[in-house]
Order: sequence, then C-alpha cells, then structure tokens
Amino acid sequence: MATNEIYKFGHWLNLPLPLRGSDPAVNADPTINGDPVKIGSIVGFAQEVGGKAVTYSIGSTTVTQSRNTANSLEPGWASVALVGVFAFPVTGWDATLMGSGTPVFIVPAVGSTRASLTTTDNGNPFGHIVGQSSDGVPYVNIVQPVPGDTNAVADKTASGS
Repeated sequence: MATNEIYKFGHWLNLPLPLRGSDPAVNADPTINGDPVKIGSIVGFAQEVGGKAVTYSIGSTTVTQSRNTANSLEPGWASVALVGVFAFPVTGWDATLMGSGTPVFIVPAVGSTRASLTTTDNGNPFGHIVGQSSDGVPYVNIVQPVPGDTNAVADKTASGS
C-alpha cells in the first residue's frame, strides 16, 4: 500500500480561488456555486464557495444558509469538481451549426466579472460539449488541459541521426 496517498479520488477537491481584493478572509472573488473556474491550469465547476450563501428549496419553502456547516469552507476557497458533465450556457453555441465534441474554452473571472464559457478558442481549454437539454443549454464535459509539451521525450530516435 502506498503510504504517500492523500486522496483516493482527486476529482472533487477544496481549492483556493485566486485572491481578489486585499483581505484573504473576505476574498472578493465573484465565483458562486455552479460557476466554471480556472485555478492555475486546473479547470472545473465550483460546487460550493466558502463565505457565499447557499439557497435551496424544500417544497414551497426557500432556505438560505449563510455557511454550509457540513464542510465549513472559508471565504476564498471552493469545493471544485474536476470531472463530470454540467449544464451551463456557452457563448457562441449554436445547436444548428455545432454538435457534440465542440471544444469549450473558459474566460476566467476578472475583477468582479464571473467566469464564462465560450466556443471561441482563447487559449484556455475547458472541455467539450456532449449534448444539450431540451431548452438548448449545452452539456459541458470537463477535460483537464495538459500544460506544456505533452511528449517531452522522443519515443524513438529521429532518422538520419
């Protein structure tokens, strides 16, 4: 058994969001639950964001919880899904012109502007579309980008060498 294993499945992790503002205890990051995120070269969807209220409905009652005591994420941290398929609007998506396999790119959050997804190649890969809902919202499959050279060592010697 490996004694250096930290997580059995590293696909849903609590990660720090990029600091926005001057106070890490507050972190003015605009990310809310369900938003796409880019943290370094990691991409995913925020499942829950620390310090942000969570609102949900139970029957006809709406409940707002200022902090989820189950995971107690601090402001500036988010529980992030690094794998999976999520329904999320994608700028440029047109089901009459595009289909499954269409690449999706992330426009990272900047200042108070939340992150968004687009079909325009901006150098920030996020995943690809694998379908859509009946009302046209695309299903986005997260695919982790591989930064840098994916094959730095040649598999065989070049001919003529």
